[in-house]
Parts: sequence; C-alpha cells; structure tokens
Amino acid sequence: MRAWGKTTLGSAAVPVFGDALTAAFTGVLTGGFYKVTVASTTKYQVGDRIIVNPGTTQSVLLINGIASSTVLNCQSEGGAAVNSAVSTSLIMLDIACMDISIQPASGGAAAMILGTDSTVTNTGGGTAFYELDKTTAGTQPNVYRLANHIGQDAIRTSEFWIVGTSGDAYYASAEVN
Repeated sequence: MRAWGKTTLGSAAVPVFGDALTAAFTGVLTGGFYKVTVASTTKYQVGDRIIVNPGTTQSVLLINGIASSTVLNCQSEGGAAVNSAVSTSLIMLDIACMDISIQPASGGAAAMILGTDSTVTNTGGGTAFYELDKTTAGTQPNVYRLANHIGQDAIRTSEFWIVGTSGDAYYASAEVN
C-alpha cells in the first residue's frame, strides 16, 4: 500500500495524490536529469510517473532517483516535450493501482467533494461525483473506496481531484498493482 499521508486543502481543487513545486521547474536537463523540487521526497519512489503542472503545458516525467530530501531526479517519459513551471505549480502522482481510499481528517469545517479533474467545485459542480462528509472527533468518518481493479482495469491515481474548505485535511492511500 502507498500511503500519501495527511494533506491539507487550500482554496482550489487539487489532485488527491498531489503535491506542489517548492522551486521553479526549468525544464532543462542538469547532470542528465530534470530536477523537480518538492517539500519532501518521502512520498515518492523510483519508477513513479508524475505530471508537473497538469494541463496544457504539463510535463510527464518518470522518477529515476531521489537526489536529496527535496529533489527528484527525473527523465521525460518517452522523450515527450518538457515545459517549465513556476514554483507552487501542482504535481500529480500518476501510477496504476487496484484500490484507492480517501478519508477526511477529523475536525473539518465542511464536506469535501471528489471529482475527476480540476473543474470540481465545493458546491458539487464540474466533475464532482462523491461527497466526503465532514468528520467530528469521536465519529466514524465516511471513506471513499474504489477497489478490486486489476490488470487492464487498473485505475490511476491521477483520476481523482478534491476540493473543500481551506484548512480541511484528508488521508489518501493506493494499493499498487
């Protein structure tokens, strides 16, 4: 199982298995690698596929090594074009898995909404498909779980986005094929 840990939301929709650059991504090879700088590399593994700045100017990269506690050494997937991205741009983990679980942390201000892309809104608009109720201390949280997808039916971690109230948090995990 890959635990993504506790993630705190801001004001905009983000990938459930997301992160952000902590320094600008130049899109230039340095020592044979594209250097991706994050707050902590502990969430990542060699062989992971990541999408930097998801959208029209995204870069699809494969993690070749962990250079330091904050820098990932990456290669372009299949020689695809690589684009620069500003600091704080989103990063999205994109790996195949057979099971995904998403659970709100206790103490949330409001429900969180799951969607399939960045158009999901906290009022249920865009690509919204599931609402995670807010969780208060001492109550059992509701958990979104999509399970038993193997082989060609595998789901990808990049298929899930979340939005809610700034400061609310959730936990996510994926069972890798």
